Amino acid sequence: MPDLPLDADLLNSRRRLGERIRQLREARGWSQDTFAHLAGLNRAYPHKIETGKVDLRYSTLVRVAHVLNITVADVVTLDVT
Repeated sequence: MPDLPLDADLLNSRRRLGERIRQLREARGWSQDTFAHLAGLNRAYPHKIETGKVDLRYSTLVRVAHVLNITVADVVTLDVT
């Protein structure tokens, strides 16, 4: 059984995912408020996502992907250049 990642690794992954979502949102020219409205999220939630302050549920990832018109796999691809 593989070792579980350290808390610091999990936090780093959440931050990187949040950064990825921010880049995707900004590429569409959307404010956090617009993104929240389109995804059916609380107004403050995109900020929490983008700063890695929340551990996203799969259902939220599905909503995010749907609104961005991409797959969940595209959302979680963290190798952004």
